[in-house]
Amino acid sequence: MLLCWLFARINKRKVIIMIHTSYTVGITTAEFKALESVTTDQQDWIENAIQNRARIAIETIQTNYTNFKINKGEAITAVGTTAIVEAAYAEGVVGILT
Repeated sequence: MLLCWLFARINKRKVIIMIHTSYTVGITTAEFKALESVTTDQQDWIENAIQNRARIAIETIQTNYTNFKINKGEAITAVGTTAIVEAAYAEGVVGILT
């Protein structure tokens, strides 16, 4: 499942609101039957593909953010995967593709 993070300010504090996003994908009969021939659980395969792509993106963001902070001579104060991804967005290291 993909996670989408939103920021809100409540009483001058940053609060993280986690939203779970789900997608519905339509495939043809041929595509469905072809998937049946290579995996016993199509839902599990699709979830694994999305989660793995997100993992790769997270690793790239962490590397880019670390290099960004090192090049600026600044300390990395974000601790943990989510905090680093959020900081990378907040500091303009990464953005939403359009």
